[in-house]
Amino acid sequence: MKNAHYLYLLLSIVGGGFTAYFVFLGVQENHGNFDVVSFVQSTWTMNPYAKSLSCDFWTGATAGTLFMLVEGIRIKIKYLYLYLLATVLIGFAFAFPLFLFVRHRQLA
Repeated sequence: MKNAHYLYLLLSIVGGGFTAYFVFLGVQENHGNFDVVSFVQSTWTMNPYAKSLSCDFWTGATAGTLFMLVEGIRIKIKYLYLYLLATVLIGFAFAFPLFLFVRHRQLA
């Protein structure tokens, strides 16, 4: 597909937008506070479905982050550390599609 990289860019924007939106709602519910520990704990204690999604996410995010690292070094993507930081600070749903966008453009 000739313009597939734009799909990756769109997915990055959507993933970052949804992530920011739900974090914003969580901060509002907690009266302006964001507690990382309770954020992570809530995904493991809600119910088996939430635990399933958490395991699915962490497995995929770990594999995707390792892929970004290995592939980024292999094809010499500039500022690779920014995608890894964005994974931690913003979200995997934002950083991974953005990395794929840049990777696709570099390989083209």
